[in-house]
Amino acid sequence: MKGLAIKKVLILLICWSCTSKSVKEEDVQRLRGEIPATEVATVLAKSSRFEYLVHAAGKVQSLVDVQIQSKVAGLISIIRTANGSFVTKGAVLAELNNERQKLTLEKARVQLQEKEVSYNDLIIGYPNNADSIKFKKAIENIRVTSGLAAVEISYKEARMEFENTYIKATVSGIVSDLDVKQGSTMAAGQFFCSVHDSNNLMVISHVLEVDALKLHIGSSVGVKTLSETAEIIKGTVGEINPRVDERSNLVKVVAKLQKNKDLLPGMSVQLTFIIPYNKNIIVPKEAVVIRSGKYVVFTAENGLAKWNYVTVGRENGEEIEILEGLKENQSVIITNNLQLAHDAPVKVL
Repeated sequence: MKGLAIKKVLILLICWSCTSKSVKEEDVQRLRGEIPATEVATVLAKSSRFEYLVHAAGKVQSLVDVQIQSKVAGLISIIRTANGSFVTKGAVLAELNNERQKLTLEKARVQLQEKEVSYNDLIIGYPNNADSIKFKKAIENIRVTSGLAAVEISYKEARMEFENTYIKATVSGIVSDLDVKQGSTMAAGQFFCSVHDSNNLMVISHVLEVDALKLHIGSSVGVKTLSETAEIIKGTVGEINPRVDERSNLVKVVAKLQKNKDLLPGMSVQLTFIIPYNKNIIVPKEAVVIRSGKYVVFTAENGLAKWNYVTVGRENGEEIEILEGLKENQSVIITNNLQLAHDAPVKVL
């Protein structure tokens, strides 16, 4: 009885196998048609120059950024600017109390006038012979002995002290870091504010030495602030320090910007250096999947997904280089391709 039961089971398995094989051979097309098409997005494979991307963090700086200091000590009597204001070179930013300097200057001016009168009286009897070396020497001696030369120096010193009570902009630009208030006391050499040129900004970054070797002066770079909605600002590499920092193994790279919208000195930004390579088929990185350890790209052809083995090259985090396996203008599937099979029905959105 036991042997008979085993024989019946074997017969049933053989019959089921034969039936299943018959269904696969006769109804494969019908079954394929009943499978709902997978909705996919596609892009055309394009032959273009592959761009290797190097990412780095950086800080915005101005090519012209100076610290304005008070040249003399004194009490601030008035401030004529504010943070964010634009000033021109030579503009008065603040005035120190200068009553003492004003009196000293007036005293030096009067003394100068007195000595000039005495000097002119002394040279009246001398012949006016400008070409004579002897005459020039005599006149110079009279300037010294009359006291005019010393008074002229004193007047210049008094005038300089008076002018130094006015804190002036040494360059044109935007005022920042102005923290002192009217009535504050300034020491000689004390910091007053910064002035930077907002039209000449640059970004200082540090990249790995292996990436620095790929860069050159004029390489394209995109700069973006940390804001999610910020636009990419274009620039170029303006300087590459020809030395690797021994502590960090990084190389300093300076990027010059084409425009400076929404950028401020000291701002943190993200840089993307763009390095072009050879021309090949380029597809989005999500178009490439791995099957059985091999790279595969699916293309959409007549409503079916086609399996293409490819040889890949460089990638930059966004795109990947296809060296073999695809042709230009093929419709490459970039979504819902992880579970696709060869000849699976697809619907291109």
